[in-house]
Amino acid sequence: MIIALLVLIVLLMTAGLVMLAKIARQQKHAIAALRAEEEAIVAEERRMFHYLHDLGEAIWRDDQQASMYRLIVEGAIRVTQSTGGALYLYDEASQQLVPRHYSDFCAPLISLPERVRQQMKENSATLLSTLRMHAEKVQSGLLGSVFMQQKTELLPDLGTDSRLGEHLVPSQQHVTAMIGPLSFGVRRLGVLAVTSPKDGRSYNANDFEVFNSLIEQSAFALANAMSHQEASKNRMDQQELQTASQIQKVLLPDRDPQVPGFIIAGKNIPARTLSGDYFDFLSLPDGRFGAVIADVSGKGLGAAMITVMCRTLMRAQSQMYESPSAVLAAVNRQIAPDIREDMFITMSYVAMTQDGSRLTLSRAGHNAALLWRQASGKVESIHPPGLGVGIDKGAVFERVTKDESFEMLPGDCLLLYTDGVNEAMDAKGVEFGEDRVQQELAKHAPNGPKAVIGGIIMDLEHFLKGRRSHDDITLIAIQKTA
Repeated sequence: MIIALLVLIVLLMTAGLVMLAKIARQQKHAIAALRAEEEAIVAEERRMFHYLHDLGEAIWRDDQQASMYRLIVEGAIRVTQSTGGALYLYDEASQQLVPRHYSDFCAPLISLPERVRQQMKENSATLLSTLRMHAEKVQSGLLGSVFMQQKTELLPDLGTDSRLGEHLVPSQQHVTAMIGPLSFGVRRLGVLAVTSPKDGRSYNANDFEVFNSLIEQSAFALANAMSHQEASKNRMDQQELQTASQIQKVLLPDRDPQVPGFIIAGKNIPARTLSGDYFDFLSLPDGRFGAVIADVSGKGLGAAMITVMCRTLMRAQSQMYESPSAVLAAVNRQIAPDIREDMFITMSYVAMTQDGSRLTLSRAGHNAALLWRQASGKVESIHPPGLGVGIDKGAVFERVTKDESFEMLPGDCLLLYTDGVNEAMDAKGVEFGEDRVQQELAKHAPNGPKAVIGGIIMDLEHFLKGRRSHDDITLIAIQKTA
């Protein structure tokens, strides 16, 4: 009896030990599994950290765009442990998703044309070349659908997705993919994708969550990089404009001319960095003197370049012709063939005889010149007929544009100005107007040309009440003294 009891006890103890051993093995496996899962999470976090660190470094270094694109794709592949990846960015002008980086082993994410499928039979490199060059319309296809719906997708089998069409190539079959839209605020940037063969990788819910985080961080990095590059480009553009502006200012007269029997002053105030107006004072043959004022339609660099052309041509042609209208005709013949159809130049050119007894004005579609007579205190308008430079290549311009000669008596004051003066507009949409220009001329002419220009500009500033003029302002005032 005792022996049987001892045997039973031994059997129970043995069974207990076996059970404990089994539990211990299970716990060991569970601990190993937890440790492996923890290590996997740590490794994943480490890969994500390196990815974010590299993105931040790229933005800080102001990397080239191509480097940034490659970093995003390769980082996404590394973090998700995928085989391939691709980045498409949205081109607003064409409304297409343009491939910016397509890794070597990324599955095709577009419907491939028949010609490409045929070419692949002879040259397998055709596929990757096509994928790296082919832009997708956002209105159709798998990528367009993800972009338009702005929703990340996990595709267990890429080959079963109808948005790729019916005719697939082998590399589109038995592949799993994650594709997500890149956006920052309301700005839609593009699409990021990663792919992997199903037999080597199967994305799960955690992978999808990680990929969504990648999408957010990549979009943030892209938006910041774009903003940084745009700001950098704007700074460079501004520096170039400032340089061009300084060059343009050098081409304008740096001092008022000294002409016997006259006091002359000129002023140019650009509405922007570069001016589409210009004025110049010309020393002419036989001791004569000339003054020219011009206004190029349009703004910015294009208009500024035309003013340089006008200045160069005026200085050359004024030495060859005595008649102001003949000078403007010669300038027009040179400029008209090369100027854009939507651009033209209005000009006024006045030349005086050597003794200053007589002045001749020609006007190529420009504002009428204003002449204040000291004897009467009244303002006369001098407006010979004329066509804007660049509107016609020669025959019509030369038939229409004429000279008008006149005399100035001591004290009389002539004003040439661009339409940035009379067309200046206040907050209510009311123009400064030619009548006000005439009033200011009559008011300040007794005090000389500088007073005329200064008085008109001061009244303009008061009229605009601190608002910036929408157009360039240029004035020349000429007063006869003897």
